[in-house]
Amino acid sequence: MERRKANKVVRVSLSGGLVGLLGTNPRKALEDAIQEHNLKGWNCHQVIPHTGRNFIVEIIAGIVLVLTLFIWTFRPGYLLLLEKDVTNNNHWAGNDAQGTAD
Repeated sequence: MERRKANKVVRVSLSGGLVGLLGTNPRKALEDAIQEHNLKGWNCHQVIPHTGRNFIVEIIAGIVLVLTLFIWTFRPGYLLLLEKDVTNNNHWAGNDAQGTAD
């Protein structure tokens, strides 16, 4: 029985503006996402801040913030790198082990 590791990247999004200031808890968002995937057999290998944004995305986020009267905008969150042991008997399809981003 051959053992391999499946990998998966999950993005945890956070909110900005007043909603983000008053209602978003980054620690709880990370804990909830990790626990959800742990129940499916995934192990969190690494947590990385999602900072891969460019100038155009920042401009759009600013415009959204102004249009919503500073109530909400999208903000960068975190990337979770997950891994899971798979065997020949544990086929990729149907076992939530596609190795793709959510």
